[in-house]
Amino acid sequence: MIRVRFAPSPTGYLHLGNLRTALFNYLYARRHGGRFILRIEDTDPERSKPEYEKALMADLRWMGLMWDEGPETGGAYGPYRQSEKLEVYRGFAEELVRKGHAYYCYVTAEETEEMKRAAKLEHRPLRFDNRGRHFSADEIVRRKALGIRPTVRFLIKEPKLVMNDMIRGTVQFNLDDMVGDFILLKADGTPTFHLAVCVDDGLMKITHVIRGEDHLPNTPKHLMLLEALGFPAPAYGHLPLIHGPNGEPLSKRLESISIRGFREKGYPSEALANYMALLGWSPGDNRELFSLRELEGIFDLDRVGKSPSCYDPHKLDWVSGEHLRRLSDDEFKTKALAYLKAYHPQPWDDDLLAQAVLILKDKISRFEELPGHLAFLSDDFASEHPGALASDTSREIFRAALEVLPLLDAKAPGLYDVFLNHLKPKVRAKGKDLFMPIRLALTGCEHGPELKRLFPVLGIERLRKRFEKALGQGI
Repeated sequence: MIRVRFAPSPTGYLHLGNLRTALFNYLYARRHGGRFILRIEDTDPERSKPEYEKALMADLRWMGLMWDEGPETGGAYGPYRQSEKLEVYRGFAEELVRKGHAYYCYVTAEETEEMKRAAKLEHRPLRFDNRGRHFSADEIVRRKALGIRPTVRFLIKEPKLVMNDMIRGTVQFNLDDMVGDFILLKADGTPTFHLAVCVDDGLMKITHVIRGEDHLPNTPKHLMLLEALGFPAPAYGHLPLIHGPNGEPLSKRLESISIRGFREKGYPSEALANYMALLGWSPGDNRELFSLRELEGIFDLDRVGKSPSCYDPHKLDWVSGEHLRRLSDDEFKTKALAYLKAYHPQPWDDDLLAQAVLILKDKISRFEELPGHLAFLSDDFASEHPGALASDTSREIFRAALEVLPLLDAKAPGLYDVFLNHLKPKVRAKGKDLFMPIRLALTGCEHGPELKRLFPVLGIERLRKRFEKALGQGI
């Protein structure tokens, strides 16, 4: 069975790059009847925060990316937080030392930094020079006496390696140009990312690792380490990076691209999943709109490209707007009201608000845009063009409107059309000269929902009050 994992570090909020990795892993597992595992890589106690872990799980749930194994779900291969298995990693590190695959290294952090500075000055690769392998027994005794605590480093025996990447094809590595013997256990006994991830992938029987191409330099280390640990290597696929609108790499520290930020802006989760799937993957035809269930049925890695993807907020808005219009009126109303209650609470009449949001369904691309369109719900709105209300033409329209309104049945269909049929014989204005004063009187804005949809929402009494107010403003 295919087993994939999403393994974030809870050192910040979930961002676009993380989400795309989680989404592709989830879709690959669902497409092939596999298991999607959530693993929390929280071995950095200073930067890992419980609130970030809680937030990222909430974001995954909101996206519909439910994990089959992991925190709060359990599974046969737990624990799923790395901080709960530090002794396990130390045991494997010691076993690697016993078997000759690793060694205790008494080179200090200061010496390592000096190597890097010298290499930079001499324009050499910034790599560890493996000097700790060759310390004599006397030198080790001397360093122990100085209180130097050793790290555990992996002993690289074959620096050249070739692998087949599921996305990039054949990739060759020469670790002599990249890195020297790398650390498995830090001097304080904390496992490094390399040791923890390989032990976990092995113990959790991960079959496929799908991650960003920024991890590609780590892959040869992991292949060698997995072999030394006695675990079969999973298949690797490295996703192209996501760039910003100007070609810059996206940063997870930017709040504007955190998933929390997208939720606050009112993007539907399925729209975000749809858009993120298109960043690096193509369905092979001209389709651009998919539900999450549809993606589960068609996604595969053979249509993931190698080139970087560009995050385009305008395209996301288009996808989001299309998803909103796909919703039934009841679904749209429920989601819109829930969003407004959570992020933009206002003392609006609930029944009026429920009717109003529906007439804006075709006007918005995300729920964040609703409050700006809902200003007309307040009887105290300010007109964009107060001067236009004072013209003789406008005043004639408002007087005639007040004469017509008592003749109307608020519950009859086509309220606006009936209103116009009674109004037009009473005024000289036509076309825009007729419709614009009506719109300004009722909403204060030149643009907004169609008047024929607005009339039944406001109702006869509100219409009367607003025409009276407009007439009074024109005095």
